[in-house]
Amino acid sequence: MTGEKDVAEKSYITDEVRSLIGQELGRAEFDIEKGMIRRLTESTLDENPLYTDCEQSRNSRYDGMIAPPAIVWPIIPPEMDWYATQYEFPLKRLLNAGFEQEMFEPIRAGDRLTGVVSLAEVEEKQGRIGHMVFFHFNVVWTNQHGAKVMSLRQSFIRY
Repeated sequence: MTGEKDVAEKSYITDEVRSLIGQELGRAEFDIEKGMIRRLTESTLDENPLYTDCEQSRNSRYDGMIAPPAIVWPIIPPEMDWYATQYEFPLKRLLNAGFEQEMFEPIRAGDRLTGVVSLAEVEEKQGRIGHMVFFHFNVVWTNQHGAKVMSLRQSFIRY
């Protein structure tokens, strides 16, 4: 029984880090522009008319152009990896472990989005590369009307 016991004996998660779980760590604001949506759809080769054609999208249930789900890439708060490095650990390397995204309302050109970043969870594991600490952050995005439009769960590994 070396896996869990070893992790518990070497725990790098302090009470200070645990106290941050659920707390707001910061905010980010982004203005969504039509050009941003167009460049994003071009770079991802997504030709869906909801994202590219004003006339066709106007006749859809969305009544106009919307941003594709890939809009998350250009608006991930730039401080996300910084948050994962602000804790004193002997584990100095950082790996982006990916993200999960959920859309709630359409995001449109002209929207001003506010993302609230919080620490959702911290966990330790033992793996092939040794001891690892996983940081899971949540970002909840709302638009200028206060409507929740998207949530993001971003994970990083310190090892």
